[in-house]
Amino acid sequence: KRLKSKSISCSLYETKVDGASRIIWEVALSFSPRRSSTDQSYCEQVIRVWDIVLDHDNLSRAIEQVIERIEKSHLRGQECALYSEIDTSKSEMIHLEDNVGKLKIPRVFPMRQQVISCTESGTSNPSGKAQHFHPASDDPRQFTLLKFYELNAGAVKMLLDGQDDNTDLPFTPGPKEHEIIHFQSKPQRSILLMGRSGTGKTTCLVFRMWAQYASYLDDSKGPQPNQLFVTKNDVLRREVQRSFKNMGMAWRRRSEEFKNNGNSITKSSKNQDVKLPEFLTSSEWLDILDAELPGERFFTDHERESRNENRKLKDSVSTGVETWLSGGIESEKRLSSHHRQEMTFSVFRKLWRKIRSGTTSQMDSVLVWKEIKSFIKGSVLALQIGNEDRLNPHNRFLSLEEYLSLPRKQSRTDETQRRQVYQLFCNYEKIKKDGGYFDECDLVYNIAGRVTALDQVYFEKLRSRDCMGLLPIDSLFVDEVQDFTQAELFILAKLCRDPNNLFLAGDTAQSIAIGVDFRFTDVRQIFYNNFGGIEPKLLQLSYNYRSHAGVLRLAACVVELLYHFFSNSLDRLPPDLGLFSGPKPVIMEVEQTADLVLMLEGAKRETSRIEFGAHQVVIVRSDDAKSSLPDEFGVDRDWVMTVQESKGLEFDDVLLYNFFTDSPADDLWRVVSCYTEEDIQNYYADVSVASSGVQKYDWQNPILQETRRLDFNAEQHKILETELKMLYTAITRARVNVFIAETNPDRSRPMFNYFQRRCVVDTITKDDSEKLSGVRVFGAKNTVEDWKNRGEYYLQNAEGQRQKGCLRLAAKCFDKAGEIKRKEYAIAFLSFTEMEEKEGTKKRGKHNAEMKEKLYSISEQLLEARDVGFLHKASFSMVALPVQSHQH
Repeated sequence: KRLKSKSISCSLYETKVDGASRIIWEVALSFSPRRSSTDQSYCEQVIRVWDIVLDHDNLSRAIEQVIERIEKSHLRGQECALYSEIDTSKSEMIHLEDNVGKLKIPRVFPMRQQVISCTESGTSNPSGKAQHFHPASDDPRQFTLLKFYELNAGAVKMLLDGQDDNTDLPFTPGPKEHEIIHFQSKPQRSILLMGRSGTGKTTCLVFRMWAQYASYLDDSKGPQPNQLFVTKNDVLRREVQRSFKNMGMAWRRRSEEFKNNGNSITKSSKNQDVKLPEFLTSSEWLDILDAELPGERFFTDHERESRNENRKLKDSVSTGVETWLSGGIESEKRLSSHHRQEMTFSVFRKLWRKIRSGTTSQMDSVLVWKEIKSFIKGSVLALQIGNEDRLNPHNRFLSLEEYLSLPRKQSRTDETQRRQVYQLFCNYEKIKKDGGYFDECDLVYNIAGRVTALDQVYFEKLRSRDCMGLLPIDSLFVDEVQDFTQAELFILAKLCRDPNNLFLAGDTAQSIAIGVDFRFTDVRQIFYNNFGGIEPKLLQLSYNYRSHAGVLRLAACVVELLYHFFSNSLDRLPPDLGLFSGPKPVIMEVEQTADLVLMLEGAKRETSRIEFGAHQVVIVRSDDAKSSLPDEFGVDRDWVMTVQESKGLEFDDVLLYNFFTDSPADDLWRVVSCYTEEDIQNYYADVSVASSGVQKYDWQNPILQETRRLDFNAEQHKILETELKMLYTAITRARVNVFIAETNPDRSRPMFNYFQRRCVVDTITKDDSEKLSGVRVFGAKNTVEDWKNRGEYYLQNAEGQRQKGCLRLAAKCFDKAGEIKRKEYAIAFLSFTEMEEKEGTKKRGKHNAEMKEKLYSISEQLLEARDVGFLHKASFSMVALPVQSHQH
């Protein structure tokens, strides 16, 4: 039955299920990946199911509400800058009807995705072709296009099985993503996919990986390609692995021919096992290589076992408790046996005063660590490939002469600074050796030597084995590649059967990983110098699906400064396209912290604390800034993250507090005054920027309180490179609102003036804070489901530096959702994490008693969680511990 709709762009229908149930659907146009090629995109008519209405009391009213929501979605979609130009005159299929007149064959049309340039007025269509806009969220606080999922026979079977509530159906990618997923070149070249945060790099990677895998399943001739995914981030690794398996679930269920066997799929017609790809963190990957490659291993068996156990302890509280208790005395003996400790940046920072002793250097520890890890020990040149004497301990890094001769485009320090860095490096190496430490570069150096000694015969022997291992690699995928050193990428390429079959995705504007100085152009040089001169193909993504144009224009202004002052620090990309217009970020200068509390919610505030919604956060510059927040700030500290902790997370609303006030750059921000209107004009005249149609050039000269000009000096002001990248990362965590609040106007004024001249912010003072009353940012009302989902989000992302913070947030979210079991689990996880953190700092005898007491407490929490999966672990914990006076 056809439904009446106010929108002329949608054809709505209802199908009766029973007296009180209706399926609401639409005949829509949708991009068709199966009909499209890299040369031509097509769309086709589809049945788009919007809702299944179940309302025994007032069915007609419920249907009206669904229709209203659908109409709003179509209207919001027309506000999007991205649309499809459809040539309706060239239908690829004929509209047919059967004898009864009810059979309709879906029509297919050529299409081309277009962007409404910001210089265009309205959506005029001189070509005469039809314009089609994709539906968007009907929520006025959201600025995203809706995702729709293909409901084929396999997907229906998967949903009916209902084996996993966390399973997601794969959505249909757009034309640009489809082009990258199926990109082919002759001769074959590796792909470097560049895109800013939120542009869909990881989506393209997963779909391309699956396309290769599915191609072999459909036509399994010859040996199976060995696929490997590697990233630095364990949360990202798990997410990519989950997405890949979800794509396979629907595909496997389309035919009974395929059977899932955990780590492989059995094709019953040939009784053939098809191995799933490997998904590893770089740390796991290096450990496996060390164990499998011929030659002298870097780690002893005890060290390798200890590293594996440490990963288990970090996986979950349940695994950690079981590992600690089941290991018993033997575990304690093993862990107490001598093994080297890894020198991470946190250890380096603790030893920094000792490293600097005997020198007059005032260099920043972050800069020195970056120079060591990226160049002195982590560059390809430092691997000493081809040096017959590379096993000599004095040859395991660049000599001073080699370091001084590096081009300025690589190491952006001058000769004086490099000499100071090298002296500090020599001190570091001595302290590392005397203290029984190793760093990751030592491991990489060892593996690189063993890898270069391999020949083709070795790989062919591996290929002839019945059981497929990690090597040889036929197809390699790396995400967040900007976090890898040159030396690590060299090993990855060397271990690939074809170094022209790599897919590397990343964003150099986000390269705030401690110790890594990365540019895609450096990666291209690695290929050019070491692998036959075939440079990878550079592809770019600029459509941002996470944040709206208001947030992205502010972020683009920060990137402009990076390009201008540190042109060699990141790769040149066109600015991101924000699909929707949105509220400008807000800057606030406050005389005292208490004023901020009033400004955010004004007279509506009922307490002296800022009550947070499920998708809101405060971001500060550093751990020191976080710990020194004054009490009158009125924010629960668990809702506060550092920039480094927030990397990779998403929030609706971000309050960036005292970033400039707490910045170690002090008053160096005044160099921004050197960036003039003429510089901006030159920037937008650049071909890569001007052709994007994304940004327009804005400059105004409002009456502002000026700051003293400071001429830029690349050597003296290098710290601003890191600070600008930090600022960019913090801003792009937000999907909807960005608030920047500062209590020191002298520090913040240079950047605040710059933002105002660029017309990318609104300014709010204490006197006109009522302007915010229409957008009640903090204290947002969330549903129970919102809090529950956000709790799971924080639990999933609890790793690395942000582990404890995310666990505390997860517990609070579960508490607000009334999910007591999940709250207790999060608290138990947190308790175990804190216990493990103290493990290395105490005497074993005294620590044993404290450990047992803590484990007993964790057992209580697991029992409170009443999760069947953990009850046996909790009971095992209490049996293993001494008798306690507590009764349960």
